[in-house]
Amino acid sequence: MSQLTTSEKISFGIADIGASLTFVAINTWLLYFLVNIVHLEPLLAGLVFMLGRVFDAVTDPIMGVVSDRLKPRIGRKPFIVWGAIPLGISFALLWFIPEASQTVKFLFSTFCFLLFSLLYTIVQMPYLALIPELSSDYNERTSLSSYRAAFGTFASLLAVALPPIIVSLFSPARELAQTAPLGWLMMGIIFGIMTSLSYLIMAWRTKEPKRAQVLENASFISEYRSAFKIFGFRQIFVLFVVITIGLMIVNSILPFFLESSLRIGTDRQPIVLGTLFVVAILVFPLWNLLAARLDKRKALILGLIIMALSLVLLVGFSPSGKLSIYLMAMTALAGVGLSAVMLLPWAMLPDVVEFDELATGRRREGLVYALFTFGQKIAGSIGVFSNAIVASVFGYQQGSVEQSAQTITAIRWMAGPVAAIIFLIAIYFVLKFPITKAKHLEAREKLMH
Repeated sequence: MSQLTTSEKISFGIADIGASLTFVAINTWLLYFLVNIVHLEPLLAGLVFMLGRVFDAVTDPIMGVVSDRLKPRIGRKPFIVWGAIPLGISFALLWFIPEASQTVKFLFSTFCFLLFSLLYTIVQMPYLALIPELSSDYNERTSLSSYRAAFGTFASLLAVALPPIIVSLFSPARELAQTAPLGWLMMGIIFGIMTSLSYLIMAWRTKEPKRAQVLENASFISEYRSAFKIFGFRQIFVLFVVITIGLMIVNSILPFFLESSLRIGTDRQPIVLGTLFVVAILVFPLWNLLAARLDKRKALILGLIIMALSLVLLVGFSPSGKLSIYLMAMTALAGVGLSAVMLLPWAMLPDVVEFDELATGRRREGLVYALFTFGQKIAGSIGVFSNAIVASVFGYQQGSVEQSAQTITAIRWMAGPVAAIIFLIAIYFVLKFPITKAKHLEAREKLMH
């Protein structure tokens, strides 16, 4: 069993800055940007997101199988090295608006999202597939995932809190919904540069394990079907889909909720969002410890309960117009739950790989992670498109902070009770996940003999 140094874990985790920066920025701000700045109709804006994420999801399993089959000859890292800079450029293009009709803006935005999605898949799938290769130890994988999640949560903080600051710096306006397109483009450029650099640094500093195994040339469809027969994979797949729907509903409704419901201005939003993600980062070691002592499943159940409870309390009772002590306390509590929800499902997934190898004699890290992210992106598109539908049905007024009472009520329901119910439903699927620490150790011992 490998023993990774702290330096190696840090080097690997750095790439999640780029992965999470782009992923979370899109999940949080793209719908808001398309509706309020591009002035697309909410349903068209939601459709842009849906098409981009579905395309992204469909290409993930293909790239996963490709990286598995080509790894012995060229490895996974060349995909990361050659794709990092184009990925950063494509992200910047997402925030460029042509002066054109609704149809042209819709088609242009969709094309840019499809291009970004393709490049994200090419870079991110090989990166994720390295996790079970770097370590085979149950606890060390949780530790490695916690480093990656810590960088990812830090990047999520930047992705959620920095855009209003950057946009306002380059395009001053009284309200974020009234800012000029230049500020959003500059945000895209800055984040694009950070994304490319993070992947390149990881590729430079991380040594890829060498393996001579080559996967048999089975058809893509048969590979996908067989993956769902892996012990524990179906349960973790469905679990993550449910969790992601909840997270994406919260992420993409958050700017609307803070601005129109709580009436928290652009200058104060980073304080709220910063508290959420800083707390999440600080408690990663606590969840890491709980997962090692209790079990990853029990720790995740606790995290889901905290997440659901905090959302209901935050949305239901926070006073509007000010940064109250109550609002900040509930935000911090949500950060504790968010930390577990972001860390533990990804820490549970690598353990599936050994059971696949035990049953088939093959290791298919790329395929396993690609199908996992396939579910994540389909679920994400459902969550965001749900918010787009709600915005359209309840009459959201584009480019305006002032909204009707029914619109604000709908926003609050999505941010609070609806998301909370989804997180509570996820607990059922956690209980169905069959891989415990003891079972994983037993599988490892069988493989070693």
